[in-house]
Amino acid sequence: MRPKSLPLGHICEITASPSSDLFATLAVSTVGTPVVTPADITSTQRISTETLRRLPDAPAGLERYRLRPGDLVLVRLGSVGKVALLGEDAGDWVYHSSCIRIRPDAERVNPVYLAAYLAHQPVVDQLLSHVQVGTVPVLTADSLRSLPVVLPAPDVQQIMARALVEVGVQMDIQQQILTRLNCVRQGLLAHVLGDELSESAASRPQTSSPERRTPRTRRTNRMS
Repeated sequence: MRPKSLPLGHICEITASPSSDLFATLAVSTVGTPVVTPADITSTQRISTETLRRLPDAPAGLERYRLRPGDLVLVRLGSVGKVALLGEDAGDWVYHSSCIRIRPDAERVNPVYLAAYLAHQPVVDQLLSHVQVGTVPVLTADSLRSLPVVLPAPDVQQIMARALVEVGVQMDIQQQILTRLNCVRQGLLAHVLGDELSESAASRPQTSSPERRTPRTRRTNRMS
């Protein structure tokens, strides 16, 4: 049996983005309401908690845009198509005006499968074909609701989800290894070259801009 296809709006609750005015006080802080922005979405479709900024005083009207585990956050403005699946650490997070919230009906679609499906390049290309072209690409909630989603049988989705989770774990491990190796490389160079580079910079003569000379005025003798 071939997998069926349904519009995304039939299997998920899709909530448009909040007003950008609500995020005027968004800042790097340790207190306040965490806000998920496009910059926080990783290549493994997770949220980097280290980069989350916060609203010190959450303005009225944000309750509708709260996130919970199992939600998907998809970028609608600029880098259209980036998507992340929220884990158990979602807490009292909200999403930014550059994003859209997708809340899957877990009885009809597996959230892990759906996140991977939306990140699949042919599907991203479909999304991009529906953006409003302008100075910055924009994807509307209505366009997203009409996106067709291919749905294998629930047991197939479950099998795929388990495999996708394992792939994501391995990707995270490899990324951590790459990050550590890059630190080691930088440390080795700093150990060998750090003093040399510092001394070279210190001994370099300070160049100052040449003094501007007052242009000479040409004198002419008048013959009377």
